[in-house]
Amino acid sequence: MKDLLEAIRADDRAAARRSISRWPEFAAKPQVVLEAARFARAEILELLLDAGADPNAPWRSYRPIHAVIQAEPHAERLGSPTAQLDCLERLLAHGVELELAGSWLAVRPLLLAAFSGERELVARLLDAGAKQDLFTDAALGKRASVEKALARDPELARARDASTFTALAAAAASRLGKDDAKTAKALLALATALLDHGADPNAEVRERTHLLPVVYFAIGAGQRDLLELLLARGADPTRAFEASFFRDSREWAELALARGAKLDLARHDGKPLLNELVRWGRVEEALWLIEKGVDLRLRGADGWTALHQAASRGNKRLFVALLAAGADRDAKADHGLSVLDLARVHRRRELVALLQESSGASPRKRTKR
Repeated sequence: MKDLLEAIRADDRAAARRSISRWPEFAAKPQVVLEAARFARAEILELLLDAGADPNAPWRSYRPIHAVIQAEPHAERLGSPTAQLDCLERLLAHGVELELAGSWLAVRPLLLAAFSGERELVARLLDAGAKQDLFTDAALGKRASVEKALARDPELARARDASTFTALAAAAASRLGKDDAKTAKALLALATALLDHGADPNAEVRERTHLLPVVYFAIGAGQRDLLELLLARGADPTRAFEASFFRDSREWAELALARGAKLDLARHDGKPLLNELVRWGRVEEALWLIEKGVDLRLRGADGWTALHQAASRGNKRLFVALLAAGADRDAKADHGLSVLDLARVHRRRELVALLQESSGASPRKRTKR
């Protein structure tokens, strides 16, 4: 199977054909067909489908049609728009289901295409008969349809589809307004209508391992006006602040701070945001948080402070910055573990020396045996 996967990645059709001929059982492996879809290798995908690959096979939460639309989470694309459309056509010809959930968000293909900003794929999915409802209408910017549905039943503003998306979250996640002012305006207007009818600006969507707030999607889609609307209508600015760090946008973080975000309450997976940024080695973001005055005494797992994390990771730049900002070098984690203990355990000699020099302690002498 390794040879077939390598042929797909290299777009080597001849090698893929030989591999399928020699080991036809590998063509039916979900991982293989997903890889062809992910890289938008249309001709190889056709070979696999003709050899018996399942066009709806799931692999690590994705299905081929979802992988064609979005190769990886957050809308990365590995193939050209033309190649994506070609792959979609081949999947449609082989009976792909248009309403099955998939991707990191477990949504239908039409929603994923709107969230990825793939207009051509949206149009083709609609032509192929993809189901339209309140949630897809919200993502597609169909203001009149959304307002008509709300007029009939205002409770729809709080309804969720099978993937736990609300219509408000679907509108916030849409990238179709990114290069289209008319669609962006429609998305903002229908989001306003949803909020007017009782939509919760803090409702969360369940992703594979996290609960994601509406503001996370607005930031990811680059919808600044919609984010401003959400914050003005009661969305938690601290959640927006957290989300901005995982969408790599300092601009959004500044906006959230201006709207009242609390630095010391910012978390990721229940742990202080600063500690997590230090743990991941995201130096510039961590330095920015330190500069903004985040509480350096906050503790995460096992009672570790950010300074404990820096000592463990051996990040001298962050370690020095934390000390300069007043981090407690004598802080003890659970079981009495000090910053110096951690630096020693992980053999961070430079950090050990820094701690000893700044405290006036002498380095430990090695005992002869």
